[in-house]
Amino acid sequence: MSANVHTLSPARTSAATPLLRFLAGEFAEDVARVWRAPFGDFYALPAPRRHAAAIALAQLAVVHLNDADIRRRLAFERDVDVARLMVGDLSRGFMRALAKAGEQLWAHDQYGTFLALFADPMANAVLRHMRAIEPAGFMPLALLPAPLRLAPIVRAVESENAARDLGRAFRLAVRMRRPGSEARLARKWSAGGDADALFRRAAADLMPDEFHPPSPAPRLGLPFVRITRRAQLEKTALEFRNCLADQAGRIAEGRMAVYIWRSELPAVVALNWDAAGWRLSEAKGPANADLPEDMLRDLVRVLEPHGVRTGPSLESIASTLYSRARGDQDYRPPNPGFVEQLELGDLWS
Repeated sequence: MSANVHTLSPARTSAATPLLRFLAGEFAEDVARVWRAPFGDFYALPAPRRHAAAIALAQLAVVHLNDADIRRRLAFERDVDVARLMVGDLSRGFMRALAKAGEQLWAHDQYGTFLALFADPMANAVLRHMRAIEPAGFMPLALLPAPLRLAPIVRAVESENAARDLGRAFRLAVRMRRPGSEARLARKWSAGGDADALFRRAAADLMPDEFHPPSPAPRLGLPFVRITRRAQLEKTALEFRNCLADQAGRIAEGRMAVYIWRSELPAVVALNWDAAGWRLSEAKGPANADLPEDMLRDLVRVLEPHGVRTGPSLESIASTLYSRARGDQDYRPPNPGFVEQLELGDLWS
């Protein structure tokens, strides 16, 4: 063989091409392994079967398929049989749904989300009526609580942040009412109209049907010490070098509870009461130093058994919903982290 003649190594023959990477995305290397260059048999598959291939490659199919099975069965099985391989008894309408999924494959986690929605009867009914089934359309649906997965609501929720806001409002509206109120609220919120009507209904229902005075603050054991006296409050404000003493009025009214947390980093923790109950509103170290995430996670684990919630206040959520009703632009980044989701406020800075 001439010295200037080169043979392709197996690694080269299976390497994904730019076209394959464009179509297969995260699955390009897996597809290259199963179908081999020049990937003509993969390109020849109808788009629904390419999506089914991705589900199998991600090991999300109910029937485990090895590489040879994937290549052979997706090429020759009937649609109904391919659907059964993917979702078992839920196969009805599955390939029709994948036919609306576009030409490009999605990310691994997006297939998991889609399959979970397809298995949910209410979400499935919405998916069947979507003109296109793509992550941008179904990810907001996935973030809605199950009772809100109704077509009039889904049409009005255009982003993941909007779905988070509406879902949070729904959970709090349910929390403020008698057990079994989920279906009634969902019907009320989906009773026609546009996004303006939906978000205004949701904001209005952040007011409870029955009014109650503040409930007793949680009794936290050591290493938490609750502040119950004015002199103790003033001493703590001096020790931690903050403006905690300015909150004396709310503490005296029983609408705020403040605790000294003698952990590895001493901290002051504040809970605020509103119509949805007690909420973690602040946690700071000396001189208003932010607490590390691991400490905040420990704090939340301590508070959760006492029914203390995290996240924004009812007033803040209602304001956000009214902004959505007006169509104001949302500048928040999607997928906030744990600390961002707590939405702690600088109460005494």
